[in-house]
Amino acid sequence: MAAAAAPAFKPITGMLRRGLILDLSIGLGLGFVFGNAFWYGYHMPRTNARDAYYRKLEETRAAKQGN
Repeated sequence: MAAAAAPAFKPITGMLRRGLILDLSIGLGLGFVFGNAFWYGYHMPRTNARDAYYRKLEETRAAKQGN
């Protein structure tokens, strides 16, 4: 039996693991930041404006009915 030949290149597991952790951290971090920016910068103001509109509409309707 012949001995197995050494690979022509070094294993890259350490670099791959470090890169994977870095990529996941950056991706999740940016996703969290932009998700919060959308939620609190666009979604919540629009929702509050819609709710205020319908609240005013309901108050106007109730005032016309005399309640």
